[in-house]
Amino acid sequence: MQTILLLGVGLAAGVVSSMLGVGGGIILVPLLILLMNLEPHQAVGTSLAIIIPTVLAGALTHYRLGNVNVQLALIIGVGGVVGAVVGAHFAEALPSLYLKKVFGVLLFIIAIKMIVSR
Repeated sequence: MQTILLLGVGLAAGVVSSMLGVGGGIILVPLLILLMNLEPHQAVGTSLAIIIPTVLAGALTHYRLGNVNVQLALIIGVGGVVGAVVGAHFAEALPSLYLKKVFGVLLFIIAIKMIVSR
């Protein structure tokens, strides 16, 4: 039963990630914390590992559909790689409770922004 639940979580993350261009981590991190009782640091790392095949599949599909600006993706991607390494080290230095609160506040701000924007 747990395997079916986890497959459903992955399916939801893949659909949302590919439809909206957001990382599946927005869905995965809270669910890994709530459903699997992972610590925030483990949830973030696990989410990133899960997202690798999801993002590749979504990016390739959007590329084939002509929806990728390759030049922008490459330039911003380089900064993203550096930022990911720096961010992982910053996250590791934070206590789990603080990391969980930062993530919650970020989700709240994103939700409010999406609700009030046209």
